[in-house]
Amino acid sequence: MTKQELIELVYRKRGEPANLTKKAVTDIVDGVFAELGDYFVKTKVSKTSTPRFTYPGFGTFTKKRRAARTGRHPQTGEPIEIPATDTVAFTIGSELKSAMNDR
Repeated sequence: MTKQELIELVYRKRGEPANLTKKAVTDIVDGVFAELGDYFVKTKVSKTSTPRFTYPGFGTFTKKRRAARTGRHPQTGEPIEIPATDTVAFTIGSELKSAMNDR
């Protein structure tokens, strides 16, 4: 699904107010993803806290720190240093998982 497809699906939903425009839906979707992105960029992973965002019924996004490690260059086989990096992992929620597997 693309961003435009998501906006179109939200816009067509009839539970929203009649005066909700596609521009307003776009602003809302952009705002939500911007806030999530800012949250994961600004927060730090530590031994006592792990930044996470949980959307009930859908799943949980968790920021993780991947340690530096030594890898191999695929063409030459030489060892290379792969730097530490931050990433976001997703764990599917139980309701979404059961909905996907009931088909």
